[in-house]
Amino acid sequence: MYQERIYLAEIQTLLRYRDKRSIRRWCHNNNVRMIKDHGSNRPFVLKEEFDQAIETNNRGDNSGKSSKREMMMQKFNQISESVRDYKPGENEKKILSIFTSLL
Repeated sequence: MYQERIYLAEIQTLLRYRDKRSIRRWCHNNNVRMIKDHGSNRPFVLKEEFDQAIETNNRGDNSGKSSKREMMMQKFNQISESVRDYKPGENEKKILSIFTSLL
């Protein structure tokens, strides 16, 4: 059984990347295996795996992983809560009074 292949040059045009390192990183992050024939230095991926990764990215479903934007929003909310609950100590109050007296 022959499985259809996609070589890096074709992936480069599909994903609109300028560099092959970006393609390798994209494949690694999306669990697409890069394969080489024995004795060859020309990597390729299986079309089925590549299409599945593209479909997953288009749906926005990352197998239970949060998107970067969602993770950043969660981190921002955690930071804002910790800042809201912050109560300055005696040293901070002294330093603030020194700075305000200089103005």
